[in-house]
Amino acid sequence: MMNEIIRKQHIHQRKRFTPLPLAVSRFRIEPVNSGIRSRSVSIKPVETLVVPQSRSIPLVLAVTAMCLILSMAAAYLTTPSAAGREAFSLPADLSLSSYLKSYIAQAEAETTENSSRDTIPLALTEQFAWQTYRVRSGDTLLGIAKSFNLSIDAIVALNNITSARSLRSGMILKIPNMDGIPYTVKKGDSLSKISKTWGIPLEAILDANDLSSDVISPGTKLFLPGARLSALEIKRVLGNLFVFPVSGSISSPYGWRNDPFTGVRRFHAAIDIAQNPGVPVGAAMEGRVSATGFNPVYGNYVIINHDGGYQTMYAHLDTIRVKKGDRIQQKQAIGTVGNTGYSTGPHLHFALFKNGRAMNPLEVLGK
Repeated sequence: MMNEIIRKQHIHQRKRFTPLPLAVSRFRIEPVNSGIRSRSVSIKPVETLVVPQSRSIPLVLAVTAMCLILSMAAAYLTTPSAAGREAFSLPADLSLSSYLKSYIAQAEAETTENSSRDTIPLALTEQFAWQTYRVRSGDTLLGIAKSFNLSIDAIVALNNITSARSLRSGMILKIPNMDGIPYTVKKGDSLSKISKTWGIPLEAILDANDLSSDVISPGTKLFLPGARLSALEIKRVLGNLFVFPVSGSISSPYGWRNDPFTGVRRFHAAIDIAQNPGVPVGAAMEGRVSATGFNPVYGNYVIINHDGGYQTMYAHLDTIRVKKGDRIQQKQAIGTVGNTGYSTGPHLHFALFKNGRAMNPLEVLGK
């Protein structure tokens, strides 16, 4: 009601607002407590009310409240019965000015409450859903992602794609309706912890997964809107995580083979790349040099530690151009091809380890 009254007021700067005079000279206010003497209050006709330039809410409310009090008084005079007059009774210990202050305070509180209700709520993410897409000839992950206005992360994670090379015509992909990645709740997880770890508003996680409670249990599948895979993971999927340290033909693959000197069958935990002596050897991935030296078997060698638990080894080098502790960029020269150590000819012995275990470099090497 107060909001409607305030809305209808038209207060202009540098102008006077003159309400109509109310021809009331005297009226009685009945006390609530019957044992206290009645009071007579004189109200003079209103002449002119000057509205200052300030448009502060308290002044507007004061004007409105005064008009309302005067209207109540007029209604009291026209009420024929005593029962009707009781509606306008004030406690005996409350003056008219005190009542006015109380009324204004209540009106301001109502105004503040109504204002807060009109506040625009936080824009939450829509509920997660997905559609299917059949891969066509010539499609790439990047192209598919762009056509649906998504990041590669969302398509890779939702479809458990480990290598972009595995994309084939006719393959069916799940395409999410928003950016993000799936997440399986682990023991000790909570929504607040997941929200903080991934930097995603808790309300967005609740809304995307249509959760009515923040209680979750291990094994629950969630979709984290806006979450991204690590740059390391994306590079690995796209085949850009590692590059060949040197060009050349593979003279000996990864796996079992007969030793070239003894003929004894041994496991070759690396690949040999044939190349002329003196050709620069580049780091397959950025990282930090953990060791350099000479070994009777491997000759001159360099070992580099990389993010993600990866480690690479470059052996049979002719020269070494780095030292332990150096930070190395991908493709940066770390030495040259040689024929040192236990070798039948100039080549690079390139080994790759993941968390201390040897793996086939060809599984992750880019072109």
